[in-house]
Amino acid sequence: MLRLLAAAALIIFTMPLQSFEASKKEMPFDFKVMPQAGTETMEIELLLRNTANYPLSFEFRTSQFYEVKILNQKGEMVYSSSEGKAFLQAIQSIGVKPDEIKVWKEQWDYRHNGKRVKEGEYIVKARLLASNLNGKELETKAESEATVYIPGQNPAFRNVKVTGENGLYSISFDGRSKSGKLWYTVEDGHNELLPEKGVSALSNDWENLNIKVSIPADKLPENGSVILHLYEKSLEDGHIINSFPVILERR
Repeated sequence: MLRLLAAAALIIFTMPLQSFEASKKEMPFDFKVMPQAGTETMEIELLLRNTANYPLSFEFRTSQFYEVKILNQKGEMVYSSSEGKAFLQAIQSIGVKPDEIKVWKEQWDYRHNGKRVKEGEYIVKARLLASNLNGKELETKAESEATVYIPGQNPAFRNVKVTGENGLYSISFDGRSKSGKLWYTVEDGHNELLPEKGVSALSNDWENLNIKVSIPADKLPENGSVILHLYEKSLEDGHIINSFPVILERR
């Protein structure tokens, strides 16, 4: 009887350790990079999800938790998330509960060596820099890779900046119009919040323009985005060209 109890106790004691060792080899977490290319910037999200049924503690040798690099089709690096940054040289740790997702965000303005990169496909590579997991050394660094298409620079709009919230917004941008006029509307992805309005330009060259947008509170979406659409109209047939969407607010 005592031998049976001792054997049961041994099984109860050793199973979690064996489970952890097996899970460690299988990586009990997901690490993904998710880039989204906008008109002037790329939003990059890095997601670290605990897929195990127990808490995970990630240890890092510095305050740099990850590295993101973007390469062109020639394999040349055009962006590094660590370039020009200083990191604390001290042990850091992050705890992630079962099914919990830790999210980091990076943003890139498409500029490399002071110039906007060319339109085309780029490769986004991300690496999690954790050195230990639950007190055990991570022999392999988790990595993720994605391909993203960067659009060319819009010929009519650039350098858009937005301030404001709750229906009141100020928008500053550089505009260039062939006809001497630019246009905009505001919507929430489903409904028009502001009908078409025009903006007069003084010349056919780049100039800084400003507009103010006021949306009644009862028209604002409870959950969703308020989106400004800047555009030009073709001189030939009046069709919309050079559309430039701008998120005024996420609600």
